[in-house]
Formats: sequence, C-alpha cells, structure tokens
Amino acid sequence: MSDSLEFDFDVDAAWMQFQRTLGDYVSAMRDGDALVIESRYDTTDGVPDTAACVQFYAWDLDMVRCEIPANEHLHSSRSITEEQRQALSALGFRISLNSEPTAPHVDRNRSWSDDLAKKTVSVFRDIWGLPHPSFLSSRATGRYDVPSFDVSATEPDSTVVPLCVQPKGREHLQQLVDHALEPWFGFPPDHDPDGDIPLRFVGGTAYVSVKPTEPVVEINSTLVHAVSGRTRAAELLVDLNLQLPDVMLHLVQDCIVAQVRVSGSPFVADHLLWAVRMLSHVWEQVDEKFAEDFGGMLGEPAPPTVTAADFPDGLLELVELAAESDAPLDLKAVLARCSSDRDVVVSYLRISAEQEALWRAMAVAADLGDEHCDVDDADREAAKWSRTVAALREVLRSTPEQVTPVVDPSAIQLQLFETDEVAEVSDDISDDK
Repeated sequence: MSDSLEFDFDVDAAWMQFQRTLGDYVSAMRDGDALVIESRYDTTDGVPDTAACVQFYAWDLDMVRCEIPANEHLHSSRSITEEQRQALSALGFRISLNSEPTAPHVDRNRSWSDDLAKKTVSVFRDIWGLPHPSFLSSRATGRYDVPSFDVSATEPDSTVVPLCVQPKGREHLQQLVDHALEPWFGFPPDHDPDGDIPLRFVGGTAYVSVKPTEPVVEINSTLVHAVSGRTRAAELLVDLNLQLPDVMLHLVQDCIVAQVRVSGSPFVADHLLWAVRMLSHVWEQVDEKFAEDFGGMLGEPAPPTVTAADFPDGLLELVELAAESDAPLDLKAVLARCSSDRDVVVSYLRISAEQEALWRAMAVAADLGDEHCDVDDADREAAKWSRTVAALREVLRSTPEQVTPVVDPSAIQLQLFETDEVAEVSDDISDDK
C-alpha cells in the first residue's frame, strides 16, 4: 500500500469512528438536549455560533433535528452557496424558499441517528472541507446531567491522530501548520506581521512559514550575524552541513541561517514537529565559540533604533495626536500637518506603516521572552502608529483620483496598504498650498 493511500485510510478511519460515536450519542439524547459541533479554527469575529456548525435538538419523545445555521448566523467564509444548497438538498436536508428563510435541517426519529451522523460527516467533510474530526469541538446542553460529547474520544486511543492530509491550498496548509504547532505552544500559535510563526529556542528564534508558491513549510533561524570573512565561513559550512544532514546551514549576506524544509504534499504533523526538534537541537549546540569561529555575533541582528529626531516634525505631531485619543483623527488637522501636500501624505504613510510593523514585531518578540522590550510598551507604540496609518489612508481615500506613490523598495511591510487604496488629494488641497 502506498503512503498516500495509508494517509487517506487514517483520515477515513478517524471520520468513521467520529460517525459511530456521534450516532450513539444522538440515539441516547432526551427531550430538551442540544448538541453543537463546530470547527475550532474558524474566525468568528467575537460573534457566537458563526463557525462551520451542525447542531442537534431532541424533542417530542423520539424526534431529533439536525440543523445547519442559516447564512445570517454563519461567518461569511462559511456561507452556504447555491451549489452547496443543492448538495445539502441531495443529502436530505430541507432547504427553504427565499420567501421563507429557515436553516437547512432534517427531522428524524432517533432510531435514524446513524444516518444523521453520516449526513453530519458529509457536511463537514464535503461541504466545508474540514480535513479531520480533530478540527472540531462540541457543546452539549439540556438536562442537568447531560453527558458531554468529547470529539477527542472519537479517536481510537483518545489521543489526537497525526494529521496526514493533502492540503487544498496555501490557506488550508497554513491551518494545518497552526494546528500541528499548537501542542508546542500549548495554545494556538500567533503570527508576526509577515505571517510567520515565531518559535523561541534557548539561544534564539526560528520562524515557521508556508511558502506562497509551493506546498512547502520552511523553518528559518539566524544563528550568527555580522559574519566577517565569507570565504572562511563558506568552508566551515561545508563541514557543518556534513555533520548536520537534516538541517541546512546557509550563508545569507553576513548571516548564518539554519533552514529545514518540510513537504506539505501531503502534510504530516509529526514531520513538522520533528523538524522543529531538529532545529532546537542545533540551537543547543550553538554558543559564543560557534559565533567566534565565523567572526560574527550570536543570534539575529537587533532592529535599528529609531529616535524622534529621525522623523519629520509634522509626522511626530500626528503621532502625538493619535496617542491622545482612540477616536479617528480630524482630516483637516492631518492635512495641516502634511502641509496639504500629496507627496508628504504618501511619505508619512510609508514611514508610519514601517513603524507599525516594526513595533508589532517587537511586541511579538517581547511576548516570547525578549527582555529588551516590554510587550505593553510595544503594543502602545504599535497602536499609535496604526491610528496614524488609518488617518493618512483616509485622507488619500477621500479624494476621487487614483495615484501610485513612489515607494522606497527597501521599506518593510509595504503590503500593509495596497496601491489601489491610495487616492490623489482633491483640488482643495492644491488651493490651500
């Protein structure tokens, strides 16, 4: 049997076990009992019951309703399309007419619980594309002693089955990576402004990223920076790479970077965790002597220190205004501090976006244990720059004509605003000059 067939078999077996356990639970429900099963990783924007969700309600002694929330109660990314409505209808769900909006549902005698469980698996797997039942959570309510429905207990050994899944795209692969790294952190991992997941080791930090153009997960960590003597460094790397076949060491400009690549087609959670452990072992062997051999300094270079003197006076005044209140800044006040000049507005916007990204990165580093920065201070600074960015964008959006600003290619995080969002200031600005 090929590896891909084995992976598919493992996933199918997990869903079959989930279906059997759910069927047994539904058949034992009593009047007034309710069970909600939903995706644990959907974005809900703080609104309850907006994730991919199937719910059950027992009534009339031996009846149970299996229901999918109507679109107005689902997150936009989970809204049921017309094609999916037809698929639900084929599964036996009652679909309302547009004039009578109700949630898709099936009413059955509880003796049909196995069939309802089968429909539920089809909804999560085929309609919403969830790769594995371990992506689900549950809530049970009703009688005072209502039993819980433990999704993890649907797996044969009551532990999480390693995910062996063929991703459907980059976003899906990122979701699988986040789920796989959750045991490492003890909670869902955070992302830095670049979208990478920072991992703190004994001596430094690594960054886990999903490649945008190929199904590959990369883990990169700068071991040494400010390397002097590239020729000698290259010679040392040849020997080190022979000693560390599972981790590749590269000379990137004046840095020694350790890299591990993990295939995401198919994705195996254990392979990613193994790669993290390999990089952790490398950091256990890296010390000051290691850095001295390369004529460099341990770890990655610190971000450049920027002082108030490095910013234009008008921009500093805008940032001070943003720090005074959470309310949106007055657009006339913003224009006044930009000398009513379109080029100045664009310049301030670029600088502010860079600073917001920098302070957010410092907040992440502080949260991971960096003693050189306080996380609360970094969050406050990031918030000030964020409000400044919002005000400058609003100035440019409030005008009818589109312009393309000239951008310094060395600037970081310029993707924080799209070119097509930048609009030319109105004729009123020119009149004010």
